[in-house]
Amino acid sequence: MFERHFGSRDLEKIFSSDFRFPEDFLFGVANAAYQVEGGFNGPGEPLNNWVTWERSGRVDPSGEAIRFWTDYEEQIERAKNMGLSCFRFGIEWARVQPDSHPSPGNIPPFDMSAIETYSDIAASIMKAGMEPVITLHHFTHPYWLGLDFWLEDEKLGLFEDYVRKIVYELNRLLIEKHSLHPVKYWITINEPNGLAWTSYLFGVFPHGKLKLGIPNSFKAWNNLIIGHSKAYDAIHELYEENGWQNPSVTYNVVCQATYETDKIMTDLVLARQNGVHRNDISTYLQESRKKWNEEIEACPLAQGESPLSRRLDLTLSDLLSKVIIPERFGRLLDEIYSSPLEKKLDYIAIDVYDIFLSHEVKAPSLEDIREGRFNLNAEHWEWVINPPTLYHSLKAQAINSNGLPVMVAENGMAFKVYRGRVAERRDGATRDVFLESYLYEVARALKDGVPVIGYIHWTLADNYEWGSYDPRFGIFTVDRSKSPVKILDRDAWGIDAAKAYKELTSALRSNNLDKIKPAFLRNYH
Repeated sequence: MFERHFGSRDLEKIFSSDFRFPEDFLFGVANAAYQVEGGFNGPGEPLNNWVTWERSGRVDPSGEAIRFWTDYEEQIERAKNMGLSCFRFGIEWARVQPDSHPSPGNIPPFDMSAIETYSDIAASIMKAGMEPVITLHHFTHPYWLGLDFWLEDEKLGLFEDYVRKIVYELNRLLIEKHSLHPVKYWITINEPNGLAWTSYLFGVFPHGKLKLGIPNSFKAWNNLIIGHSKAYDAIHELYEENGWQNPSVTYNVVCQATYETDKIMTDLVLARQNGVHRNDISTYLQESRKKWNEEIEACPLAQGESPLSRRLDLTLSDLLSKVIIPERFGRLLDEIYSSPLEKKLDYIAIDVYDIFLSHEVKAPSLEDIREGRFNLNAEHWEWVINPPTLYHSLKAQAINSNGLPVMVAENGMAFKVYRGRVAERRDGATRDVFLESYLYEVARALKDGVPVIGYIHWTLADNYEWGSYDPRFGIFTVDRSKSPVKILDRDAWGIDAAKAYKELTSALRSNNLDKIKPAFLRNYH
C-alpha cells in the first residue's frame, strides 16, 4: 500500500536554517492540445495522425475532450486560484496548419485565427500571474504529413517552418495585441524517447503498415532530436533578430531506469556544449552510464516491489547497451556538431511516472478481458508510485548538465473510471498524499544541490489519454455523462486536490517550518 514515506523529523532536516525554497520556483499544471481542446478528426475538423485510429474504432474518439479551446479562460482561472506560477500547454500543429481533406503533396496555409487564439491563451496565462510553458509538438502532427512523418528525412524542414511561424507570430501578437512579453519557456518536442519506441517498436501509437521494428525506432528517434535541434536554432535566431530576451528551450524526456532509453540521447545532445570531441563520444557515454546506474540503483524499492523486478531492469539495461550504441546516432551527431549553435538545451525537462520498465509488462487480468483490454502493458492506474524515483531521477538527469536548470515537466497519478464508475487504486493512493510525497522529494533534491526550477503536475482536469477517457489524472475530475462535459471541484476519488496543492505550494514558498509541517502531514479528504 502507498503511504506517506516521511515524517516531521524528515521535514526538519530539509528545512533547516541553511536551506530556503526558491522564491521564483515554478509550480504549475500541464496539458496537451489534442488531449484537451476538442474538435479534431471529425467531419470538417482539423485532422491529425490519430484520425484513422479514431474513425476505425481502434481508439475512442477524442470528441469535445474538455473544451479547452473554447473554455480556456475558466480552466486557467482554476489554476490561478490554486496560486500556481506556471501553466504548460501545447500548440496543435494540425490546428494552425489545418487540412480536413488531405491531398498528396498539398501543404496547406497557416490559419492566423488559430494562431491568434493560442496567443490569447498565452496572454490569459500571463495576465493570471503565471508563466506559460509552451510545447510545440506533443505526440501529434497533421495528417496531411502522413502517418510516418518522423521517418521521412526530407520533411523535417516542414517542422522547422512550423516552429518559426508559430514562435514569431505568437510572440508578435503577445507584444502588439496584449502589450506583454515574449514567451520565455519552450518545449520543442514532448518525450521523443517515448514517441519513437511506442510508435515503432510497441505499435501503440499510430504508424504506417509494415513500419514496426528496431531500425525505424532508431530512425524516428534520430529525426525527433534532429527536429529539436533545428527548432532550437530557429527559436534562438528569431529572438536574437527581434531583440527579445533570450528564451529557454528544451525537449522533455520520460524518465526510465535504463540509461539507453532515457539519458543517452540527452548526453549526446549535451556532448558538444560540454566540450566533448566527437571521437571521444564512446568514452564520454561509458562514464556517464556508470554514474547514471549508480544513482538509479540507489533508489529504494517501493512498497511490495520485488527485488527481482529491479534485477530485470539492470539485465535489460545491459542488453540494451549492446544495441543502443553511438553508431546508431550518426545523423544526429552530424547535426549537433555542424550546427551554428554549440548549445542545444537551455534547461533539462523530465516527466516522472513509473520509471522501471519491468513494471510495464503484465498479462491481462480477467477484469481487463471483461472490459475489452488485451494489452500486455500495465495500465496508467497500475503504475507503481515510488516518490524517491523523482529524487534520484533529478540527480541522474543532472549528470553532465553543468548546472543547467532542471524542470519536472510532468508528474502525476491516475484513477480508473470505467463506464462512469471510479475504482479504488490497488495501492490505496490518494492525490493529496501523492502531492505531499513528490513535492517532498523535490525539496530534498533542491537541498542536495540539484538546480530544480519547477514542478508541473499532470494534469489540471481529466483529459483524453491517447485513446481513452478511462484514466483520470486530473486535479479536477470531469463529468462526461452529458455534453458539454463539466469540470467538477474535486478529483476522481473525491479528494480536494486543488486545496492540497495550493496549501503545499504556499507552505513551501513561506519557508516557515510551522506552516510546512501541517501542510505536508495532512489528509485533504
